[in-house]
Amino acid sequence: MKKIFRLSYVTILASVLLVTSCSNEPTPASDENSANAKTILKTGKAAASSGTRKLLIIGIDGCRGDALMGANTPNVHGLLPNSVYSLDALTEAPTWSGNGWSTMLSGVTHLKHGVTDNSFSSPNFGTYPSFLKRLETYNTALKTMSIVHWVPINTYIVDGIDVEKTVSTDLAVKNEVVAALTNDNPDALFLHFDDVDHAGHSYGFSINVPQYKSSIETTDGYIGEILTALKNRPNYANEDWLVIVAPDHGGIVTGSAGSHGGSSYEERNIFTIFNNKNFTSTKIEKPVDPTTTITGKFANFNSNSIYASTTNALYNFGSSSFTVECRVKTSGYSSDPSLVSNKNWASGKNRGFVICANTGGTWKVNIGDTQNRVDISGGTINDGKWHHLTLVVDRTAKLVKTYQDGAFVGQAAIVSTFGSLTSGLPFAVGQDGTLTYGANVNGNIAEVRVWNKALSEASIFNYTCSSVTASHPDYANLIGYWKGDNGSGNSFTDLSTKQVALAFPNTPTWKTSAATLKCGTGSGVVPKMVDIAYSSLQWFGVPINSGWSLDGRSWLPAGN
Repeated sequence: MKKIFRLSYVTILASVLLVTSCSNEPTPASDENSANAKTILKTGKAAASSGTRKLLIIGIDGCRGDALMGANTPNVHGLLPNSVYSLDALTEAPTWSGNGWSTMLSGVTHLKHGVTDNSFSSPNFGTYPSFLKRLETYNTALKTMSIVHWVPINTYIVDGIDVEKTVSTDLAVKNEVVAALTNDNPDALFLHFDDVDHAGHSYGFSINVPQYKSSIETTDGYIGEILTALKNRPNYANEDWLVIVAPDHGGIVTGSAGSHGGSSYEERNIFTIFNNKNFTSTKIEKPVDPTTTITGKFANFNSNSIYASTTNALYNFGSSSFTVECRVKTSGYSSDPSLVSNKNWASGKNRGFVICANTGGTWKVNIGDTQNRVDISGGTINDGKWHHLTLVVDRTAKLVKTYQDGAFVGQAAIVSTFGSLTSGLPFAVGQDGTLTYGANVNGNIAEVRVWNKALSEASIFNYTCSSVTASHPDYANLIGYWKGDNGSGNSFTDLSTKQVALAFPNTPTWKTSAATLKCGTGSGVVPKMVDIAYSSLQWFGVPINSGWSLDGRSWLPAGN
């Protein structure tokens, strides 16, 4: 994944560039209704905008937020007193630069723009162009510019704008941007620095790596020169600049070097800074990660014959949207035992769904219709703690989404030809739909919830550690709720209005357990990569056409 060569102007063949160059769950606009988002929009109030609106986006490839804040970066730090910003923002997986910059500039995820790596083999920028092109279409009088180090940005992602310049060093990027701000009159300027990512690949993505830290500090110096040139513009007093700073991905240390391209939190975690002279400093943080102790007497699923099931047809979902949640506590298992399922898990293409434990101590979800399948893997669960797992099948949006402990894990597209999920098999906890699958989880399963709708991220997050009551905003869509803490007997009692009991064919052992459950260990409602294009368009007052199908939302304060 390492970018080996520093590339000059775009006279070099694109095929060579792609071989040598390298460099998630969009938050829908409805999440603005969450308590967290309301607080941010209220506390980030800005004075009325004055002057001609301008935009500068500073992209720093592969720059981790913790390293940026921990390094000597006075110029970036100097933006924060007038910024809405977050160190807990998220980019999309897989965390290649092709995906990251495509997502930032288009405002949609790879499920729409079609770029998952650096090959750009089947991009869809005709339907989902960069926001810079949308600005040009909205107002051709706007001067739009893109000045970058990484060639594929201007080769593939950006087109139809006034100025595209691709240069061979970060120093050259800085010089070109300073010249543009000094001698030209850009309205929207995107720039891309690449050296931080080079250092990360060569030495490791960590504040504890001297070469990586030094590269960040050099880049901050370039940013200082750019901001000075911006403020020295003759007409600066009559201009209203929005300055956005963000990377395309994070990274990890692997041996004596570093990498990215996976879906780990360290690779997906980014920072975003939205700066304007009228903004009040507002830090957007993921909710605090409290630890809750889950105490009770739970069924021990320690053999293949210990499971609970029902043949009720409520849980064969056909082509409808639905959500399934459960909690699991296990210290180990073998193979891929089913936690909650209504399908024959012998093949992922079989009709139905499964939430299962997975090899390597993790978990996954699967849906199938005999011809197609969708699979998403999750994080570690074999640590003896409770983990809350969620599967969302959204037929309207044609997406499968997963969450662990309230945190967004990943999403995948459902093809338009995906058929019915009705398997005709029982709905089971601790087994698949055949009730004969050969692996068992060896632990506890509880708090099983089934909804006949696709729950929102906010709804999932807010009830990760809470029981469901009639006050839940989606209570009318709850069609099964088995807390699983009966303490004795041979059934799970259904606390939903449907009252469908799950029966055990063999009475399980009920064991008293007190173990922790992490609440809010993931994003909550924080900025996502797709939000940058949306916020930029809003800054210029561009009406957001629903037909564009943008995946983002705006983080600009109320009134902007």
